[in-house]
Amino acid sequence: MRRSNQPLIVIAGATIALCALRVGSALGQQAPTSPTPRSVRITMQALHQLGGVPPGWSLTPPSGDTARGRVAFEQLGCHTCHAVRGEAFPPPTGPGPELTGMGTHHPVAYFVESIVNPSAVVVDGPGFVDAEGRSTMPSYPDMTVAQLTDLVAYLRSLQSGDGSPAPPSAPVSPGAADADLPPPPASAGRRYLVQVYDVAPGRLSEFEEWFQRQGRAQFLAEPGLLGIDTFVDRTRSGPRLVTVLTFADEAAFTHFATAPSADRVSQQFDAFIGPHSHDVHAAPPIYRSDALSAHR
Repeated sequence: MRRSNQPLIVIAGATIALCALRVGSALGQQAPTSPTPRSVRITMQALHQLGGVPPGWSLTPPSGDTARGRVAFEQLGCHTCHAVRGEAFPPPTGPGPELTGMGTHHPVAYFVESIVNPSAVVVDGPGFVDAEGRSTMPSYPDMTVAQLTDLVAYLRSLQSGDGSPAPPSAPVSPGAADADLPPPPASAGRRYLVQVYDVAPGRLSEFEEWFQRQGRAQFLAEPGLLGIDTFVDRTRSGPRLVTVLTFADEAAFTHFATAPSADRVSQQFDAFIGPHSHDVHAAPPIYRSDALSAHR
């Protein structure tokens, strides 16, 4: 997103929506009226006894509008630093990371914090950190809550790897054509996350060493993640590596899609690879057919 010399605005998680609503009102702009995805009902006494935070609480931004978010993305100048493949924005001139497919990498609250308090998490890399160790991401003191929630909705929609929406929470179900496919082998998995990519030039050995020493254990430490398998497909005209993460059920996949620990290991994985896509399947996406295979 575009650079600015204005000071950072830091807003604590629980107060962000209220503060942004006040900013929006002061500017004469309405906040979104869409209902929040869920509500927590609790008495004031119980809230105080729990230290001011309900059990299981997390920041839940209001729902936003993807189309309006795309407009805000351009109006705020985000495209001048961040590329999104499949969009018609001019090429970026700033140092921001590419956002293609970013919607599958982070929970909604992370996007909110990255915009409102970008130095809360500073990603190491050329151009991303200033001389004082802070993020080079600028602040947006005039942004309204409507723009914020719409912008987050747009970022969340960037899930297909080419700038077009493809929600990961809707797994690809077996279709009618599957009746003509050999059945998959028995599996304990119920959700499969597929990532197709090529390794960044010259980084294969480093990637393999990281996975063996750290990545494998970090992935398998996530609850309900049963396995991670990578295949090489030289028949493809595009990216040739296919990594499949197998989850025990939808709850395990949802945890992985929102847990900070899973986000950290996913970012480490992605640091070694090029542009990529994500797909979610309800049945094994790739497997060997014993009925159509033979060996001496």
